[in-house]
Amino acid sequence: MMLLTSRRDWAVLASFVVVALVTLFQYHSPFGEGSSISTTLPSKEVISSAEELSKISKFHLLIPANGPHLQLCRAVVSSTILGYPVPVFNGWNKTGDLDASLTHLAKVRNVMRYLDRLSSDSNDDLVLVIDGYDVVFQLPADILIQRYFAVIETANAKIAARFGQDSIDSLSGDNSPRQTILFGPEKLCYPVDPDRPGCWAIPEDIDIPAGAFGPDDGDFSHNLPRWLNSGTIMGPVGDMKELYAATLKRIYATYSPQYEFSDSDQMYMGDVWGEQEFWRSVNRHNHYFHDDVDPKTIAPPGGSDKIIPTRVDGQKTEFHIGVDYKSGLFQTRAGSDHVIEHLAFNQTTSNGTGLSALVTQNSIGSPNFQPYQIELPVNVISSLTARLSTISDVLEADPRDFVTKIYLGTNLVTKNIYGLFHCIGEKTYLNDLWYRLWFQQYARPLLEVGIQSMKEKSEISSSMINGRKWVIAHGYPITSDNGVHTAGGWGDVDSQWVSWGELCQSFENDIFEAK
Repeated sequence: MMLLTSRRDWAVLASFVVVALVTLFQYHSPFGEGSSISTTLPSKEVISSAEELSKISKFHLLIPANGPHLQLCRAVVSSTILGYPVPVFNGWNKTGDLDASLTHLAKVRNVMRYLDRLSSDSNDDLVLVIDGYDVVFQLPADILIQRYFAVIETANAKIAARFGQDSIDSLSGDNSPRQTILFGPEKLCYPVDPDRPGCWAIPEDIDIPAGAFGPDDGDFSHNLPRWLNSGTIMGPVGDMKELYAATLKRIYATYSPQYEFSDSDQMYMGDVWGEQEFWRSVNRHNHYFHDDVDPKTIAPPGGSDKIIPTRVDGQKTEFHIGVDYKSGLFQTRAGSDHVIEHLAFNQTTSNGTGLSALVTQNSIGSPNFQPYQIELPVNVISSLTARLSTISDVLEADPRDFVTKIYLGTNLVTKNIYGLFHCIGEKTYLNDLWYRLWFQQYARPLLEVGIQSMKEKSEISSSMINGRKWVIAHGYPITSDNGVHTAGGWGDVDSQWVSWGELCQSFENDIFEAK
C-alpha cells in the first residue's frame, strides 16, 4: 500500500486520476457501454487539474437526415472547416415512424432517441440541431457558442426586468421563466393559423422597431421575425430533453391524420412555445396584481376562436424557449432576401483598429436613407484569421489582410454577420450561395486542416467560454481514411460510421470545384 506523505505525492495521484478521467472522456461514447462509437478525441491535450476538468462541457451537432444528399455534404464540409463536432445523423437509413422522408415528425423522434441516451452528467452540454438538407455554416463554432451565451444573457436580463427583478436568478420555482433554448426566427407563423397559441400568444416586443424590415403593407417580407422556425435549434441537453419530450407529448395528444399540416414538427414546437409565453403572461399579471386572473382575459381581442391554453396543478409550462430574433446565430431566408447581403469588410473603423463594411443599399426603401457602417466583430476577425493562417501557403495574401478580401453574409437590419444560413423556401438558391461562401475557394485544404485539427485535439476554443472549456462531443473513428476522405458522420444511436465514400464522394465536384 502506497503512503501519501507529501503534497507532491498527492499531486502525482491527482494527475493520475485526471489522466484516467480524460482517457474515459476521450474514448467512451456518451451513450454508455452499449455503444460502438470509437473516436480519435484528443491525442495531445493536457488537462492541468481536476478543477479545470470539471469545467469541461461538450458540444453536440445533430443533423436529422436519412440518406446522402449534396446539401447534406455541404453542411458537413462547412461545419468541419469551421471547427464543429463530427455530426450525428439522426434517423440515418431508418424506416417507418423514424423515416424523415415520410414525416417531419421523425426528426423529433430521432433527436429524442439521441438525447435520451445521454446521462444527466451531459445536461449542461450544448446541442445544435439543424435541418439536414438546407443549412450551411458561415462562422466558426467558437463564435457560435459565444453568440449563444451573449443572446441568452440579454434575453434573461429582459425577462428578469419584465418580472420586476434585477437578475434572472431571483426568479425561482419549477415554472420560473428563463431562456436557454434558441430557435431560428421566421417572419410568419407556419403553418398559418392565427388561433394557435404559437401564432398569437408569442412576444410582440422583440427589440426591433416596427418597419425595420419595410413598411407594414401586408407583404410578409416586411414583417418582424417574431415566430420560431424549427430548422435550427440550440440549447443545453437537459432543457432540450424536456422540450422534445413536451413536443412528443403534444404530438401524441393532438395528432390528426386528416389535418393538412399534421406532420409539421414546427407546428407542435411552436405551440409548446406559444403556451409557455401565454402562461408567462398570466404569471406576470399575478406577480403584479396578486390575484388569480381568468386566463381568457389574457387573450387579445379579435374573435372567440383563439385557442386558450389550459393547465392542471403541477403541470410544467416553462421550457426556456426563445428565438434568435436578430439572427446572431441563425439566418432564415424566406422573406429576408432584401436585407441579406454578402459584404466585404475592407474599411478601417474610426478608431483605426477594426474592420467595417460600408452599406450603400437602401434595402427597406427609407425615404431619407444615409449610407452606414457595419463593423466586423473583433472575435470574428481573430477566429477567421486563425483558420486562414492554417493554409497561409496557398493564400494570395497575409491571413489578416485576406479577411478584408472575403465576403460575409450579413443581415443589413440587425447588422449581424450570421453563423448559419437556413434556406427555407426554394432550395436551388443554395447552389448559388455555396459559391459565395467565404471559404469555398479553399474548401479542400481547409477541410483537410479541419479534420487534422480535430484528430489532434478536441478543444473548440483555446479559451474558456461562459466559464467552461468546450470540446467536441464526437470525433473520427480511430481507424479512418486520410485527407478529405476522413470526413463523414455517425449514423444515429446505432453508432455506425458513415464514410465519405458513402456520404459525399459522388458530390465532390459540386463541393470543391470553383463555379
